[in-house]
Amino acid sequence: MCGINVIFDFSGKAETSHLHRMMKATHHRGPDTSNFLKSDTGTARLFMGANRLQIIDKLEASNQPLVSLNGRYALVFNGEIYNYEEIRNDLLHEGIQFNTHSDTEVLLFQLIKRGIEGIAKLNGMFAFVFADLDSGELIVARDRMGIKPLFVHKSKKQIIISSEINGILASGLVAKELNEEVIPHYLAYKYAPRPSTFYKQIEEIEQGAIWEVTATGRVEKSIIQAPSKSGRNVPLKNLLIDAVVQQYSQANTTGIMLSGGVDSTLLLAILNKELGYNHVPVYSIAGTGKDSSYASQAARQYKAEYNEVNVTENTLSRLDEYLATIDQPIADSAALLTWLIAEKASGNSKVLLSGAGADELFAGYNRHKAFYTYLKNRDKLWFKEIKKAGQLPNWSGTLSGLKKMAKAMDPNPSVTFNNFIQSDFFRLTPAPLWEEELSVEQHLRNGLLHDLRNYLESDVLAITDHATMQHSIEARVPYLDAQVIAFSENISSEELLADGNKWMLKEILIGYEGGDYAKRKKHGLGLPINSWFKKQDQKDWWDFNQKESQIHTFVTSQVIDELIQKHQSGKVDHSQELWRILVLHKWLEHNF
Repeated sequence: MCGINVIFDFSGKAETSHLHRMMKATHHRGPDTSNFLKSDTGTARLFMGANRLQIIDKLEASNQPLVSLNGRYALVFNGEIYNYEEIRNDLLHEGIQFNTHSDTEVLLFQLIKRGIEGIAKLNGMFAFVFADLDSGELIVARDRMGIKPLFVHKSKKQIIISSEINGILASGLVAKELNEEVIPHYLAYKYAPRPSTFYKQIEEIEQGAIWEVTATGRVEKSIIQAPSKSGRNVPLKNLLIDAVVQQYSQANTTGIMLSGGVDSTLLLAILNKELGYNHVPVYSIAGTGKDSSYASQAARQYKAEYNEVNVTENTLSRLDEYLATIDQPIADSAALLTWLIAEKASGNSKVLLSGAGADELFAGYNRHKAFYTYLKNRDKLWFKEIKKAGQLPNWSGTLSGLKKMAKAMDPNPSVTFNNFIQSDFFRLTPAPLWEEELSVEQHLRNGLLHDLRNYLESDVLAITDHATMQHSIEARVPYLDAQVIAFSENISSEELLADGNKWMLKEILIGYEGGDYAKRKKHGLGLPINSWFKKQDQKDWWDFNQKESQIHTFVTSQVIDELIQKHQSGKVDHSQELWRILVLHKWLEHNF
């Protein structure tokens, strides 16, 4: 696990000092060792640097940039290849001799021997730059799910690549300019639309992308081929056990971010019941208004070492500290909580397992069930009447969710799904996400894929990577194992929801005597900002609304006042909209 930084310079102006600044800015991603190389290739100059977090092989010979013995090839790599031993054995049979036991060296030789065709074989999370120092050609790639981040600035003068936007900005070679065009999307969806970022001239390399870069800087793009599907003859339980076995690090103290819900509790149950591990450190949140007793109960039941982060309204005082670390805002309060969990785990656990990806792969969100209900019933008269009733103002309590669904319903299924995932207040003009004339199964699959390719990467995985790496911790996501993904893709979306959200995972958990967690009502990770923002003394958080603030360029002070007043009156829950405004204001204040 590392922070990687690369400058491919055609101007003759880039110096080693520019790379050093990048590495300093991303030092937290790999505080164990830092190294770099400089190479002149024709008319260009290449700088490659890596800050390494030692996980698998802690020998000096595994430090990066890793250069082949003949000096021709070099690699900087962020991530883990979980099937590296399998690939290593294949290469050994072809006569390759290894000097280390690291997955980095396996990846180096896999690319030397097989080029971009060898990338499809990888099962893991990765972002890397591989260089042929003789030809001056590069291969840049990112894993299929976008678990590990990678950002790029590309111009006629330079191609600059880093694990973080802050790394690119720290080089001093790219102007720091706000990209205002992404802000309406942020207000609607909570994050910037890929590949755009909050900065002009800096983009995010897409998930599953391969860039082949010539010595002159020309880029040819392709997509990593999907691995062969596992088929239904391999039970999901077996695939999950294999994934946990591969991703649990015995060489480090591996912990779990434990909510007491289905996804994280199932990981803990597998470690205890299948692998016999006791005293696994688990880290949970209390004080959010959601019942944290399930997490402590799961820790006792599966013989784990329970650690708790208690949050109060005073936790908001740390928001500025957290936002000072991020390179672009994501308006999900789970980000701050994940950062606090990682802080609690730092110094004890170098690796944390996360349940991220389970909801997207196995239809776990309430909107998935709501969308399925809509698709099955949208042409029925009684369902159309619900749409009309949804316009009535007095739906509340248990009916509020149905009212929200009714308001979102549109004759076009993709517009309906788009309405489900946007802010009610900052909703963009309704737009179809895919073609209209499809079957129920195709519409439902498209909805799941949209979450997988957007919300999962741009929100869930982005905040997980950032929060953990800020504390020099590697987060691993067993549900995004290649074979688990293939299993999910091989099942119809209707079957995924046949017996309710995530019924397949719940059945496995019940088999581990986890019925309490399987039957628990779903609670997402997040701060109780709904109740906190209702209190009059929280007006202090909006004091910027009476002063000069850049936020007023995008949301007027009148609109902010209206949102605050309506929310504090209890008539409407505008906590999510207010959180988006608060995060954006503070981030702009810190950065611009």
